[in-house]
Order: sequence, then C-alpha cells, then structure tokens
Amino acid sequence: MDLVSWSFSVIDQIFSTGRQGKGEPFCPDGTFFSGYTMDSWQQWKIVCLTTMSVEDVEDVYIFGLLITGFLLFGVGGYLAYRVICKTWAAVQSIPKLPAMLDGVCRAINTQTEMLREQNRKLDTILE
Repeated sequence: MDLVSWSFSVIDQIFSTGRQGKGEPFCPDGTFFSGYTMDSWQQWKIVCLTTMSVEDVEDVYIFGLLITGFLLFGVGGYLAYRVICKTWAAVQSIPKLPAMLDGVCRAINTQTEMLREQNRKLDTILE
C-alpha cells in the first residue's frame, strides 16, 4: 500500500500543473487540485478533478474510437481521390487516346453491322 501511495505522489508531482495558494478554497474530498481556469467574469477559479469510473472510461474509449474511425475514413477517401485524379490526368495526357477510342468504336460498330447482316441472311435461310 505504501508503494502505491508513493507512486501516486510521484505521479502527482510530475504531472501537477500548479499548487494551491494560501487562502484559496480547498477541493472537496475525493477530488484533487488540477489548476486554474478563468470564468466568464474574468476571475481565476480552481479546477478540481476526480478519478473516472469504469463507465466514464468506456465512454472516452468509444468516443476516441469514433473520432479515429472518422479520421481514418477521411484520410482514406482523400488518398483514393488523389490516386483517381492522378490516373485521370495521366489518361488525358495520352495524345493518341482519342484516336484509339475512335478505332475501338469503329471496330465494334463494324462487327455489330456484320452480325446484323449475318442474322438477316440466317433469317432468310430459315424462312
């Protein structure tokens, strides 16, 4: 037990943000002095913190995972957008691409016409 109280006191000394001055109100039992904050009337007030319960810690973890998920989703979307933009720019920069597309379209149209003509001949034969 002494080791635990000693470690808490060492941690308190390392991470404490300040000390209470004389004549200031004390924090209630079960809470610890953390520092000062300025209220809306421009007066400094003390901040007292308490240990978090298990339910509060769970809520903090859930909220943290939620924010992390949103950030990862946003970063992944941005990276995908960047890759798509680079790919589209590379495709548009190909000088022969319109001629290639035109050739492919003509070949498809020619084959379609040939198939239609063969279907007509087959229909006349079958009749």
